[in-house]
Amino acid sequence: MSENIRRYSLDQLRKLKSLSNAKKFNQLTEADVDRMIAEDPDLYQLTDAELAEFDLVQNREKQSKPEG
Repeated sequence: MSENIRRYSLDQLRKLKSLSNAKKFNQLTEADVDRMIAEDPDLYQLTDAELAEFDLVQNREKQSKPEG
């Protein structure tokens, strides 16, 4: 087992800086994604049937927050 395992509370996780770049992600085109899939031997292009199995999840920031 790795000795670099750390435990975080939910509040600590929420305060961590994201390692993702939303602006760069949102600027990706379908052609960019297809190119990345073609260049990575561990990835493959999902079929329309496979994609149909997924449920669309809206951006959490745009969803209305539950009252309470």
